[in-house]
Amino acid sequence: MKVLILILFLISWTNPLAFSQVDTEVSGLIIPRDNDGMYVRNKEGQVEVNWTSKTKVALVVEARLLGGLKGDRLTYKIHSSKEVVIFSIPKGPITGIKTSRGGKQLERTLKEAREEKWLSERGLKLYFNQKPAKEQLGTKDDPRFIGTWDPSTKPRTLSINGEKYEISMKKGGGTSVLLYNLLSVKDCKPFINKATVLGRQKGNVVIADEIHVQPIGDQAALDNPKLPRYLFIGDSISGNYDKGLRESLAGKFNLHHPPTNCGPSAKGAKNILNWLGAYDQPGRYWDVISFNHGHWDSKNDKATYQANLERVIAELQKTKAKLIWVTTCPVPNGFDKAGSLDANGKATGRSAGVMQKYLNLWAAEVMARHPDITICDQWQFVKDNAGGLYTDWWAGKNVHFKGAPADALGKFLGQHVAKVMAELK
Repeated sequence: MKVLILILFLISWTNPLAFSQVDTEVSGLIIPRDNDGMYVRNKEGQVEVNWTSKTKVALVVEARLLGGLKGDRLTYKIHSSKEVVIFSIPKGPITGIKTSRGGKQLERTLKEAREEKWLSERGLKLYFNQKPAKEQLGTKDDPRFIGTWDPSTKPRTLSINGEKYEISMKKGGGTSVLLYNLLSVKDCKPFINKATVLGRQKGNVVIADEIHVQPIGDQAALDNPKLPRYLFIGDSISGNYDKGLRESLAGKFNLHHPPTNCGPSAKGAKNILNWLGAYDQPGRYWDVISFNHGHWDSKNDKATYQANLERVIAELQKTKAKLIWVTTCPVPNGFDKAGSLDANGKATGRSAGVMQKYLNLWAAEVMARHPDITICDQWQFVKDNAGGLYTDWWAGKNVHFKGAPADALGKFLGQHVAKVMAELK
């Protein structure tokens, strides 16, 4: 079992400077145990977790989902799914605590607060039905901004000592917010949540001080048990062709996508177990899995990229599903042409020809080591139709697809999936 051993400040809203003991942090898919705890499964194995009467449970919410908070409920839409989870919101004041890392970041945050009346939601914790014990701007000794959070204003605000500050992600990027006083240990339900546990190591067991729960959806809830299960892993391009793929396989497969943009290969290597879920449980197996990482790796080097793909494949193979590698679609000609690798062997970033010249060739070497993995060549499909369906796309400067070109990519992959499944019968 691999755990991250840290000496941390326990940033508690009542005693921000209290030191903890040697602390343990472990993350992974929640697996059932008993009424006194749970297991957390990750690539290192299965970690046993005990909770106590003092264990705090927080809901992890992407900041953009805070817009789903209306009155006494939070509507939590599972990424890349039709599933929606509703959380009840207690009445009463909401304490907002935004923590800065200190140093130059604190100086920058204070400057933005003074000059723009704005705070980033990065590092934000919300305590529902709880009045702030004190209100303050961050200081060198205590870099927390504490006030009353108001979700009803547009944009949302944090009131500190009578002054209102916009609190948002208006300058771009994404972040997660922790919501307290909504959940208890009873809400740490297996298979449909992943969790990060902060606590103390006692023998082979982690005693949980905090459990941060993130819903990933119930992959089997809406399935037709008579149909095979298919998981497609990919970045935003997979979101583009989602509609065409689902239409192509309607009534033939239960289709699923991880609840995230799967992004770079490093993210895949880190998160693949969460994406696969509890596939060893009845009704949660996978018959077919397609996967791709590429566009987010356009500045990667060959060794790192290939090693990440191998880690992903090693976990995929354990499912016994039929595996399909989807080649990475081209970068259109509106971008500058791909040049040579840099001094560190890294590709040239998002540039015309980078997939043909580097990423897809590197991936092909990996797939050649695994002859049981079939190839769905979306790159070649887009190239072969450059004079027709994708003429305008090739002339543009946007790697994404929409409309008929997007649907055609989905249909192309769907045909490959159906063929693979037919061969298994």
